[in-house]
Parts: sequence; C-alpha cells; structure tokens
Amino acid sequence: MIYFDNSATTQPYKEVVELIARLMYEEFGNSSSLHSLGLRAERILEDNRDKLAATIKAKPEELIFTSGGTESVNMALRGTAEILKRSGNHILSSPVEHSAALESLKELERLGYEVEYLEVDEFAGIILDDLKTKLRKDTILVNIMAVNNELGTIEPVNEAAQIIKANSKKTIFHVDAVQAYGKIPVNTRNLNADLISFSSHKIHGPKGVGMLYMRKGTRLHPLMMGGGHERKLRSGTVNVPGIAGFGLAASIKTERMKEDQEKSGRIRNLLIKELMKSLSSKIRINSPEDGVENILNISFKGIKSETLLHFLEMREIYVSSGSACNSKKNAISHVLKAVKIPQQWAEGAIRFSFGSFNTEKEAVIVADAIQDIIKIM
Repeated sequence: MIYFDNSATTQPYKEVVELIARLMYEEFGNSSSLHSLGLRAERILEDNRDKLAATIKAKPEELIFTSGGTESVNMALRGTAEILKRSGNHILSSPVEHSAALESLKELERLGYEVEYLEVDEFAGIILDDLKTKLRKDTILVNIMAVNNELGTIEPVNEAAQIIKANSKKTIFHVDAVQAYGKIPVNTRNLNADLISFSSHKIHGPKGVGMLYMRKGTRLHPLMMGGGHERKLRSGTVNVPGIAGFGLAASIKTERMKEDQEKSGRIRNLLIKELMKSLSSKIRINSPEDGVENILNISFKGIKSETLLHFLEMREIYVSSGSACNSKKNAISHVLKAVKIPQQWAEGAIRFSFGSFNTEKEAVIVADAIQDIIKIM
C-alpha cells in the first residue's frame, strides 16, 4: 500500500496509539471528578496542555480543546460574530478556505452578517492590497488559512495581521492552521492572530481531537452549553486519552518537522521528475514552488480525477481529488475555480500529500503507475 493522502488524514504514530490504548484502559477517570482517578486525569490533561502550548509558544491557558479543526473553526467564526454583533457585522475571508469556514460564513450571512471575500492570485494566495482596501471600521472579523489544503500555498498571514491590526485593534483575526501545524513553524508570539485553529489527525495524532488558540483577552460566545468545561467555552466531557495522543504526536512531529519537510520535498520533486519523463504535455503543476513541501496538486489532461483516483486505488495507491470534506460531491474544487484553472485541467486534478511514513521509492512507483494508466486510457 502507498498512502499519498496525508492532507486528508494521517496514520497515527505507533507510540501515540499505544499511549491512547493504555490511558483509555488505566486512566479512564473523568477529569472533572474530584476523586483521585479524576485528579490523575486532570493532571494528564494539563500536562498535555502545557506540552501543546510549548509547540506554538503560547500560554497553556490560551488553549481550548475541541473535537477537531472543524469545531475549532466554527467556534472561532461563529463565536466571534455572536460576541461582537453590537460592534459591527462586516466579515472578511479568503474564498479558498476549508468548508468548515465557508459553511460557517454562509450561516452567518443567513443571520444577517455581511461577508466579503478577498481576491486571490493564481496559486490561491490572498492579495494584501485588496485586504487593505476592503477592511472597514466595522469589520469585526477576518478569516484566512495559513496553508491552503489543496494547493499547499503558504498564505501571508503575518503581513495580513499587521494590516488588520493597523486598521483596527478591535478586529479579530482568525487563522486556520490545520494544514500548517507540524509543517511550518506556528509561533503565536510572532503571528499577531487572536484565534488559531489546529487539528490532531493531520500530524499523525488521533481523530476527534483539536484545539483553538485564544489570545489572552479575546472573547468568544460558546457553541456548546453544559457543564462549563474548558473555561466555560467548550462544555462536554474532555477526551483526555485523545488529547494525550495529540500532545505526543505534536511533540514528535515538531521535533522532526524540518527532517519530514525535507524528505517530502525530495518525494515531491522526484514524483514531478518521473511524471515529466513521458507526460510533460499532459500534466500541469497547480501548486506553487514556494508552498509547503508535503502538498502537490497536479492536473492530468484528458482524464477525470475520479477515474485516475480509482485506477490507482486498484493498485493500492491512495490519493485524493481535493479536500476530503468535499471529495464525494464530484464537482470541481472551489479552490481551482477561484484560481481560474481551465476546466479541462481542473477536471483532472489530483492532490498528492506526504507524511512521516512516505519514501522516495514510493514516488517512483506512483509515477510509473500513473504513466501505465494514462497509456491505456
């Protein structure tokens, strides 16, 4: 099996699986219980809050644990809009965001908020001058992802933060760092964002766990009501084993981040080189050269992405045609539409994404398989 779909999800590290299994069996206490089993669970929870905070140079009390990136993004956008509704109703966002953001913004529009979208360049990078132009005094929220999940484009979020805060210190800036975390440094001391979303299963951690960084002084209206967990912002029994797995995965991934990205770069370059040998006129590279090394989006002319995907699956090679959250809709990606890729190319787009367990040998096998498949089409 060759798994080149790590932007959709990743295989957990063996150490993470073993840790979660042990804690689920031995340390199953509720972290809100006052007896010793509960107190042990709370200690594990807070130790991992410290560990995760250290990876992004944040204070532990600035982290709120969630069920994943989607909840974190929803919490950031909808929670901010609700708490600031008396201050204004104008929201700015990139049009190439994950569906968690775009669907949240549609809901806010339905509730009466004015949502405006920024222009992007040919690789889905936001236009900073357009951000300057569209910011208003009644802009309460700006939402921009750090790394595009389909093309791998690194967005200029640091520069955007400076522009946003120069316009109004009251405007909340949310950054979706789900695809950035573990691939490029995310430093809350340097990035002047108020809210940042993260997910565990993109970095070889467990599914169903995420976190929201919330800069001290930032306010949110909670989405979930109940027992008042996570500083009354995210009620619900806390997933202590999952959070511990997230903490361990983050520590491992952060330590080997540079090594993994260098290896991903070699795999990416080798895959392109091998495909270009016989398919140079039939492929188009959609990802920018200066994007993250672990994401490569390529269009294949004359073949639908779903067709190629399933032929590869027959050889136990797993890739995707875009975001996993939209892959079953059989439509051209909104990201490819936004960057105006011609339809004949957009219909044949495949996203290859690499993780800690991939090798250069696999790139050669995948390239050979694609060339064989296209020959018979």
